[in-house]
Amino acid sequence: MKKSGESRKAKLRYLRWACKAAFLILFILPIAYVPPGREWPVPYAPVNSIFLQNRQPFLFLPLAQSPCSVWLNGWCNVGLGEWLACPLGGIQSLVTGKVELRLIVPTIIAVLLALLVIFLLGNVFCSWICPVGTIIDSFDKGIELFFPKLEAERVKKSERNMQSISTDKKSALCNACPILKVVSNKSGATAGGVLALAVASSAVLRFNVFCTVCPIGIFTRGLFHLKATRYLTGVINNILVELYAIPVLAVFLSIRERRFWCKRLCPVGALLNIVGSLNPFIKPKVKEDKCVMKGCPSKCEDYRFDYCGVCRLEDDRKCEKVCPMGVKIVDGVGLNKCTKCMECYIVCDYDAIKVKLLR
Repeated sequence: MKKSGESRKAKLRYLRWACKAAFLILFILPIAYVPPGREWPVPYAPVNSIFLQNRQPFLFLPLAQSPCSVWLNGWCNVGLGEWLACPLGGIQSLVTGKVELRLIVPTIIAVLLALLVIFLLGNVFCSWICPVGTIIDSFDKGIELFFPKLEAERVKKSERNMQSISTDKKSALCNACPILKVVSNKSGATAGGVLALAVASSAVLRFNVFCTVCPIGIFTRGLFHLKATRYLTGVINNILVELYAIPVLAVFLSIRERRFWCKRLCPVGALLNIVGSLNPFIKPKVKEDKCVMKGCPSKCEDYRFDYCGVCRLEDDRKCEKVCPMGVKIVDGVGLNKCTKCMECYIVCDYDAIKVKLLR
């Protein structure tokens, strides 16, 4: 039975990585070629340098679908509002005041549809979909396999960060409002600040400020990103080769800490965590009668003789150590940041974590 349970859990992990790989391919390949019956050629955008304006473009990239704008009609044409938008990119566009009147309602609907999915399922984007998150996870796995000393240092830093998270009881107001938990959380405070700054600066400067430097947009050639770079160069649909250093930096920040960009800086993740914290579905919960970190499990045969705690030392909060977002699930702290990766459920050897479909 135990082997059957482990096999089922392993399949869940394989499913998540297969889903991540599929979305990675979907976002980076020019799938504008796929829909039949379209005019040719597919529109391309030049990749230039901000420092070398007089030379020829380095290359031309096809304008394809991306997390910034997933085109239902297969083209970069928003004339009919046939699109689903990145919530942060859509909000930035709206506050600029430059969205055409006929597109305001479709833009609002697109943003609300994206947020509705996050509200219902939680922040599944970061663990199951985000292309940059997939690359960061792969980078983290490479460090774990090939650089054990560096991985040991990262584990120590992660443990110190986990210990620094206060487990004191919050006020009744904070307990009642998941949004306040997200905003007040130390590990996400910087990302929340970047989120607020991105929206405020977009309203003042009247263009999508964060989209200009968003690693997801740059990596996947998102349309919001292309529109934003126009204000830097004056050339429409111009991609700057220097900006590709930003997604590279977002990945290499993981040398300091696993998913450093995702946990500490990404405003997209911060927005999705705020909305996802309100979701009523797919909630991991610790069963205290089985969790060795909570005490002797009900099936323990040794507690009657003397307390040993060997299993507790062996487990050592394994479920928390694998969490990419640093959720302290044993103590029920930081669950608002859960991205439904299910790693805590997969690695638990005592079946002490139950995934409730409804809160």
